[in-house]
Amino acid sequence: MRSLLALAVALVACRNSSEAPAQRGAAGSAGSAAPGSGSAAAGSGSADPWAAQAAPRPPDTPETRKARAERALQRVATILPEVAKLRALTYDRAVPTKYQLPAEFQAFVRREIARELPGERSRDLSAAFAHLGLLVKPIDIATVEEQAMTTQAGAYYDPAAKAFFLVMVPDSDLMLDTISAHELTHALQDQHFNLTRYLPSDGSLDEDAAIARRFVVEGDATFVMLQYAMHGVLGDKISPIAMTTLRQQIAQFAALDIDALKAQAKAQSSAFGMMDDDIKKSIDAMDDIPPAVLVPLLDSYMKGALVALVAYEHGGWPSVDKLYRKPPESSEQVLHPETKLFPVPERPRRVKLAKSADRELSGNVLGELQWRIYLELWKSPRAAEAAEGWGGDRYSVTRRSDGHLVGRIATTWDSAKDAEQFATAYIASLAARFPGADTSDPAAGIARPDSGKVFVRTIGKRVFIVDGARAAAELEELIRTSKFDG
Repeated sequence: MRSLLALAVALVACRNSSEAPAQRGAAGSAGSAAPGSGSAAAGSGSADPWAAQAAPRPPDTPETRKARAERALQRVATILPEVAKLRALTYDRAVPTKYQLPAEFQAFVRREIARELPGERSRDLSAAFAHLGLLVKPIDIATVEEQAMTTQAGAYYDPAAKAFFLVMVPDSDLMLDTISAHELTHALQDQHFNLTRYLPSDGSLDEDAAIARRFVVEGDATFVMLQYAMHGVLGDKISPIAMTTLRQQIAQFAALDIDALKAQAKAQSSAFGMMDDDIKKSIDAMDDIPPAVLVPLLDSYMKGALVALVAYEHGGWPSVDKLYRKPPESSEQVLHPETKLFPVPERPRRVKLAKSADRELSGNVLGELQWRIYLELWKSPRAAEAAEGWGGDRYSVTRRSDGHLVGRIATTWDSAKDAEQFATAYIASLAARFPGADTSDPAAGIARPDSGKVFVRTIGKRVFIVDGARAAAELEELIRTSKFDG
């Protein structure tokens, strides 16, 4: 499930390529315009091909979509060697391809999510996230995960089936071939690095480490996808100047926050006359997906591309390959690859909480990315900066015998200043989550409107939080029993 293409990102990336458009050669789709920024095609004097393709088109039908899909899958044979050459890996076996109807894809996603997030586990995780404030309102995580996947995936590679499936079929050979290049890179990754083992779904990885690995997998594929698009413009040789331009583009998109990315995708959807209704629907649906689910999904593409690019700059493709043999361990590393991952990884500090007598609904690592999402969700001042000093954390949400929930969180930060900055931002978030609550003395407790209080205390580089406690003694117990590896 972690190998799906977030189509909105691919569309924005293609539309904003800074290279001048040109016709693809025999290795690509004959007559298809390569991605461009709106400048005239080299030597042709024609206008922006994206705009040209926006002219009215005949009504679409299931038959015309299937025919486009079949033609796109036939072109895979010409895309495979290009992708292999760009990625400096070889295909050891054939990659089966298939066109899958959206309804079939939705059924596949539902089955996979039911396996990974069965009913009770989904309800528990949903309740835990809502209690901690990662959700504005209670929702069902499994339903939202399904929505995120089915509305954002134009195609996918399934590591279990070892096959590439095309789902959405825009009326553009360029888009189809670009999507294919991305997913065929996943096939290469799987054949050389075993994606099933790299992205396990059995809970053996904490969630923050899983997010970091997703950045590697999707970022690597996005980096290749963008080079593939550029290759279609420039031919076999991509100059250092072109690579510099590509780096600027990746850095630009990696810097976009989720609101900017969604706004840009929506603005561009209205300009793409060739875009089918399924794709427009997928972009519009982004507003309904909570940031805690959507942001890790979308950030893994362009921010992940920056991870792949930085690794490439430190030693070419062998350096990227090394990210599979020695994976990053935290979202902090992949959010700051130039300082936290290279030249030497800054390892997260592990935190262990004492086991509660109450039933645990969820316990895991939030990491820098989810803390940033949380603080931005509640409009805390300088949210991203407040999350940047993250060093490690662990949370646990349990249900007491009276039915009320208690969240316990122990965090550690790079410095006492970072810890204080985070604590200040977190307390500001409580004022937004619980309007009217007195936040003047967090150590004495900030009343929740449902039940209990939130207690917060900073001790050196560590910040401790009990959310929903009856008394301050529960904070003291958390402080006394939490263990840190450094």
